[in-house]
Amino acid sequence: MKKQIFSVVAVVSLGFTACNNDSDTTSISADTTTTTGTMNTTTDYSAMADEFNRNSEAGLYRDAQTGQPVKISVDRTTGAKVNTSNNQPLTRYIYVDNNDWWVYDAEGNRLRQARQENNRVLYQDENNLWVEWDKIKWDEDGSMKMKNDDMKIKTEADGDMKIKTGDKKIKVEDGKTKVKDN
Repeated sequence: MKKQIFSVVAVVSLGFTACNNDSDTTSISADTTTTTGTMNTTTDYSAMADEFNRNSEAGLYRDAQTGQPVKISVDRTTGAKVNTSNNQPLTRYIYVDNNDWWVYDAEGNRLRQARQENNRVLYQDENNLWVEWDKIKWDEDGSMKMKNDDMKIKTEADGDMKIKTGDKKIKVEDGKTKVKDN
């Protein structure tokens, strides 16, 4: 709408300029056409489903809690991911890429690095510490809460972070760090 108004103002201004000019050009006209309609879009998740099927058969996916191999099925209409062994929706899964383990959410966003150690799956936090699954709470918005014996960490989806230790509170917001004693 702003572009149309600007165009009309520009044409009118040129028209006044042309009228005040002594040349033989006496009029300028502009045609404006507006088309309205609806656009229906559907997404075909067939290629994604095929890729997940190939990677599942190759053993590249792991259960995010247990680290065991998992086969993932993708609905070709909605893109929803399901663990084929128990038919449960997946909110997190691990993709093994050249022996590097990466945790992904249901939308395919890469979240954290993971590894398996002594039959436990560990996840790397913001401080490069490795923590167990049951010490982490993953929220659907991409935020994470982690708690261990002497520290609590909350990371928001936008990267802001709060850390609480026995003697300090640390807050990182918009790249600025604030530290308070308890």
